[in-house]
Amino acid sequence: MLCFSRRDDVESLASENVEQYAFLKVEADPGFDLEQLLKASAFLLGNGGAGIMYKVVIENGASLAVRRLEDGGGGQRFREFQGEVEAIGKIRHPNIVRLLACCWCVSEKLLIYEYVPNGNLATAIHGRNGVTNFKPMPWSTRLRILKGLARGLTFIHECSPKRYVHGHLKPTSILLASDMDPRIADFGLNRLACNPTTAEESSSFEPPLAHTESSRTPSQCSPYPLTPTNAKTNNASFYYEAPEMASRSSASSSSKPSQKWDVYSYGMILLEIVTGKSPAAILNASEMDLAKWVQLSIDVSKPIGDIVDPFLAHDSGKELQMAAVMKIGLACVGGNPDKRPSMRNVGIALEKAGDE
Repeated sequence: MLCFSRRDDVESLASENVEQYAFLKVEADPGFDLEQLLKASAFLLGNGGAGIMYKVVIENGASLAVRRLEDGGGGQRFREFQGEVEAIGKIRHPNIVRLLACCWCVSEKLLIYEYVPNGNLATAIHGRNGVTNFKPMPWSTRLRILKGLARGLTFIHECSPKRYVHGHLKPTSILLASDMDPRIADFGLNRLACNPTTAEESSSFEPPLAHTESSRTPSQCSPYPLTPTNAKTNNASFYYEAPEMASRSSASSSSKPSQKWDVYSYGMILLEIVTGKSPAAILNASEMDLAKWVQLSIDVSKPIGDIVDPFLAHDSGKELQMAAVMKIGLACVGGNPDKRPSMRNVGIALEKAGDE
């Protein structure tokens, strides 16, 4: 097996036993091969319900983001996985994190993405625990992020007749590039991590390596420690989920994933960006959700300066823009999914609001 020798948060590997491992290139030349990937040093970025995320630095100094999922071929046939990779790989947009390659074997999957260097949106809004040099975003940057997110979601929703849905949009799944342009992460993650067949059905199945882009026989385990894909997701996700998503989980519900779920999530993120308040914090403090708090504040004619993030006090003269953007967010989180706007119309409304 592959094992680590640890040096603080840096991990390197050595190999012993071997088994077949399929390497699927999403891009014709992702800039690395499987051997380079498995020899790389890995830095832990985060641990969630859908695997552990690493920053991986390969020999030439390039950085990648790698998500490791337990239950590889044991839960999903190789051809099904390959088909999902090919479909997701076609989704290319400046505001969507690029999937570069994938690895598949009986025990695990590795999803290799471009590395986005500037952290996630949650940290950009609220800072990081223990970090004292937090620099709040100005209004122009927040508006830029909202517009970029709207463009990315519009593309996901309209790029295919299949009417794709992200389904799990939240601030931690929105990454920021060095220029603060947003990148939507984790699109298609559920399908790549899913377990549509039983382990008994697929336990003896081996990938047809001759049909993959590239393959070799490295050791059974990658250098990245396992985490179950069926672990409980972070409770923070709940605050960004449309109310109808909860009812869908009931046995009597047969509704399909809806793009209006993404619209709701976007609306909650918008309100968080503008107010600087997390949905969890406002619920604990006022016993109402963030959308209701914003709506009530508007209804009682609170000054805009008392609703938006206090750090935006320096952006004087932008109050009308901020008010217009908050109204867009409130439309997105409406209780009736059918009355929520499409992401295309959200983007159009944001462009108009930005001109005010």
